[in-house]
Amino acid sequence: MGYKVLDDNLTLANINSDKPKVCFLHGWGRSSKDFMNIENEFESISLDIPGFGKSVPFPQSLSPKKYAEYLADIIPSSVEVLVGHSFGGRIAVHLSQIKNYKKIVLIGTPLVRKQNTKKSFSAFNLYKLMNKYKLVGNEKLDQMKNKYGSEDYRNANKVLKDTLVMAVNDDLSEILPQISSKVELIYGQEDLVVPVKVGIDSSIIIPDSQLTIIPDEGHNMLRSSAEKIIEIIKR
Repeated sequence: MGYKVLDDNLTLANINSDKPKVCFLHGWGRSSKDFMNIENEFESISLDIPGFGKSVPFPQSLSPKKYAEYLADIIPSSVEVLVGHSFGGRIAVHLSQIKNYKKIVLIGTPLVRKQNTKKSFSAFNLYKLMNKYKLVGNEKLDQMKNKYGSEDYRNANKVLKDTLVMAVNDDLSEILPQISSKVELIYGQEDLVVPVKVGIDSSIIIPDSQLTIIPDEGHNMLRSSAEKIIEIIKR
């Protein structure tokens, strides 16, 4: 069937069935093409999440929860399985609180926040403190964010910058124990973006979960480990 614009007239999706059973949600700054080696093994729909790929961007920033609430209205009711990579996995977790899916597959998803054992002091932290007490303005603070922020942050427009901040601060700790779906957790052993410990810790918290650690893989494993991911989705 190929690519089509969904009913919201914003979201582009690759669909291969009138009644797709699996929905694929890509990671930050990526697109549905990440699943090109996986999607055709299933009756599926792969979204370009609004703001990414060829979908029309939102005029305002949205948290992962708000993304889920929006997408819940346009993901076909026939979908039984969600597959989310990284940022898309965050959205999938929130979707699990809206509809009870048969299975959720979370790939390299930052489900629990990394704990900093040491308080670090940096120039950026100094500017945040100064901004809090009105010693420097918001414009100067934005300059520092662009200088010291991650590559994803620096490459994003203003709307997506705010969206990324909300995603990074998205606390899933109270939601994870409430997921009633079967959950497959997939993490790359060499992932430096979302360390494998996140998967280990998450597997303890999520009731019906199974963790798979893929050796010699990093964060963007969708193409290089497509066969293994297909196997996990099917089991």
